[in-house]
Amino acid sequence: MWMMSLMGLSVLVPLFMGVPIAVTLGGVGLAWIAFMDPNLLQGAAFSIWNTSTADVLASIPLFLLMGEIIQRSDLAGRFYDATSLWLRRIPGGLLHSNIIACSMFSAVCGSSTATAATIGTAAIPNLERLKYDKSLTLGTIAAGGTLGILIPPSVPLIIYGSMVEESIGRLFVAAIVPGIVLALMFSAYVLVVACLRPGRAPVLDASRATWPLRWRSIVTMSPLFSIVLLILGGIYFGWTTTTEAAALGFAISLVVAAAQRRLTFQMLWQSLVSVVRFTGMLLFVILGAQVFSFAVFTWGFGADIANAISALPYSPTVIILLITIVYLIIGMFVDPISIMVMTIPVVYPVVTSLGYDPIWFGIVLVVLLEMGLITPPVGMNLFAIQAVQPGRIALSEVALGALPFVVLLLLMVALLVAVPELALWLPSLMS
Repeated sequence: MWMMSLMGLSVLVPLFMGVPIAVTLGGVGLAWIAFMDPNLLQGAAFSIWNTSTADVLASIPLFLLMGEIIQRSDLAGRFYDATSLWLRRIPGGLLHSNIIACSMFSAVCGSSTATAATIGTAAIPNLERLKYDKSLTLGTIAAGGTLGILIPPSVPLIIYGSMVEESIGRLFVAAIVPGIVLALMFSAYVLVVACLRPGRAPVLDASRATWPLRWRSIVTMSPLFSIVLLILGGIYFGWTTTTEAAALGFAISLVVAAAQRRLTFQMLWQSLVSVVRFTGMLLFVILGAQVFSFAVFTWGFGADIANAISALPYSPTVIILLITIVYLIIGMFVDPISIMVMTIPVVYPVVTSLGYDPIWFGIVLVVLLEMGLITPPVGMNLFAIQAVQPGRIALSEVALGALPFVVLLLLMVALLVAVPELALWLPSLMS
């Protein structure tokens, strides 16, 4: 046990000193392998090679490119305006548009921060003008943005699947129902608040949203719906692999941007630069995590921890509760991708030893990571929304508005524990 504690300490100390996560995980892993048995360094090299040449990782930059093109072509902002025409008379009004627009943009973006920033740019000035409660407005956008890492395509799910060798397609399909349920929970909360305190979300005059305008808005919304249906339908019915679906989505996004006369060389270049920077950083983090995972697996630390926890006189549900608390605390200080690659080598063997399905745990893990996006002091979505109007939005305002949605995310975890079929039903229907 003291060896495992020392290994954990050797990771935490560099992180608190500000050493990059990729360097920390890779360096600590290599140091432990060299200390225990230098002959196994060759195995670490094979692990790096196998990971870096995995076809599935090619889908990450393709999905990100698709999201960048759609974001820079202003398709998300126009989708938000179109949905607002249909939701003006519902209690909560345009706050529901925030959540629906975040859900749809998430499905073609895969990035929570980009989703929150994009929808926030379109929604915040408009809702301020209409006298919507500022805290509730910021909270719906911050929480809606978290759907970006759950509703497929999801970069964390791709990373999780590649690390534990699970089907990315099945993980994507498993996330559909929980993603829809979570979006409905967010909207239900807004509906209750709007009914109890109408002044926080005034009902708007629907006379300006004429039926001809509403029908024309369907044309505006159809490109996003088409891309989502093609990607998820292709994966679900087995017509495409995850990487092929990503390439198809990117190609369609180019066609849509060109049809909207928004595709320029400058926009394409900016998209490519942004994706290359993020993908390069992400690849180094994944490779460092693989070296660390190899060290943990080789010396049986993960199995030892799993056996030790399995021997505890607690039910699997209690242990999941403890894991939830740990992720909630860590998520306040570390970004989601770093949390995932650091903890999977240790937590995954524990969860599977308790009899939980790996696909189910992938969905639960992403919901836990979502909480970290909207909890201070390192909630990335909080900073993204604050940056929409620098100097006019305080981080505390965004965090306070997002707090009720953290509770809803915890309820979603409880729901997945109580009804695991929410995540497992659709994958079970796949051939």
